[in-house]
Amino acid sequence: MAGLSRPARDLVLVTGATGLVGGRIAQLLTGAGHRVRVLARPSSDTSHLDAGLVEVARGDITDSEAVRRAAEGCRHVYHAAGLVSPFIRDRSEYDRVNVAGTRNVLEAAASCGVERVLHVSSVATLGAKPGMVADEATRPAGAFARGYADSKYRSEQLVREYAASRGDAVIVNPCIVFGPRDRQFVRLIRAFLRGRVPVVAFPDRRMSLVYVDDAARGAMLALGHGARGERYVLSGATVTIREFFERLAAASGRRPPRLTVPGWLVASAATAAWAVFPLFRRRPPTSLRGVWRGGATFDGSRAERELGLAYTPLDAGLEATVRWLRATGQA
Repeated sequence: MAGLSRPARDLVLVTGATGLVGGRIAQLLTGAGHRVRVLARPSSDTSHLDAGLVEVARGDITDSEAVRRAAEGCRHVYHAAGLVSPFIRDRSEYDRVNVAGTRNVLEAAASCGVERVLHVSSVATLGAKPGMVADEATRPAGAFARGYADSKYRSEQLVREYAASRGDAVIVNPCIVFGPRDRQFVRLIRAFLRGRVPVVAFPDRRMSLVYVDDAARGAMLALGHGARGERYVLSGATVTIREFFERLAAASGRRPPRLTVPGWLVASAATAAWAVFPLFRRRPPTSLRGVWRGGATFDGSRAERELGLAYTPLDAGLEATVRWLRATGQA
């Protein structure tokens, strides 16, 4: 009826909204007219979120009472908070943030009557070996070493147990996520734009990528249409490292690197960096695990078939990322 305002939609909680995927989920939800509350630490920057559309609940994911307060009155929860950096020396931090934090979210969801939880996991939980093409059915061949992958795997197990006995939950497993506001993989793109990638290491190694909008939309589609307790790999494009730089060069108008270096030399240099950098209180340029073990790729077609997710072409995602880097003075 003319003159009547549209009723506000149900309230949704997003954890990890200061991060890349969680932040984009919150933005897309508000754009679709949802009422959104985000859980953010007091020191976290939420300037990328529309203050007029997003309610900010200050608190830490490791504080069970803060999480419960944030979940009160919410119909759905998108749990995207987590510790992702590979440069954490105290491995117990992964357990404290990723495992205990997930447990706090699930306990809050159960006590507050949340209808469904969407858990943002990682392809790291698949335990894929170099050369494999992994999908939702892939399972680790053995136990993980303590760290990020182990903590995300155990977090995912908590979500599965919750979905089997106490409430409704679904999981998404993004591969390498890139796009505007990225702080991890974008370092490689930024280095290339600044002319700091003169050679290509591991040129024939393959890697799987997903644009941030697709990771966020995949999470939203999974919450709406995903099967209870199931997981959905989010992976849009698989290319070799050489192909990646060629596509990035085309997207940015720069020349791609023409020279390559042996993989063993790069791996040895990375090992030396990990030994030396702490002496100068600086972070190594990359993680050792990624250098020595990379090469697995991921099949994200289930999300296309069952959720209706349409992946953004890699070239379009790279062009958008380059524009953002240049607009923000980073390239």
